[in-house]
Amino acid sequence: MNVSINRVIDQDANLKVWLSDQEFLFSRLRAHDASAFKMLYQKYAAAIYGSIIRQVSDEEKAKSILAQTFCDVWQSFANYDETKLQIFTWINQLAVQNIKKATV
Repeated sequence: MNVSINRVIDQDANLKVWLSDQEFLFSRLRAHDASAFKMLYQKYAAAIYGSIIRQVSDEEKAKSILAQTFCDVWQSFANYDETKLQIFTWINQLAVQNIKKATV
């Protein structure tokens, strides 16, 4: 696991908290930071779309499912627990749920 420690949050003059890039991104996402969400989308959307299009051969439906999946990510990120699932796996699980809803 490659973790770089490079973020410092100075909450108090005597207390500094070091966060990894991932922890910093996740804290920004939990605060509904739009630029953090854009970074997450740019990093994972293509791979998630690839997973969706393999299961749904309709390109427009796949795009709609991708959009719904990332709306779900935005709305429910506070519920994401990084100790249980990697972020890609969690997003992909949301996509699978949306595929099932769209194909019923």
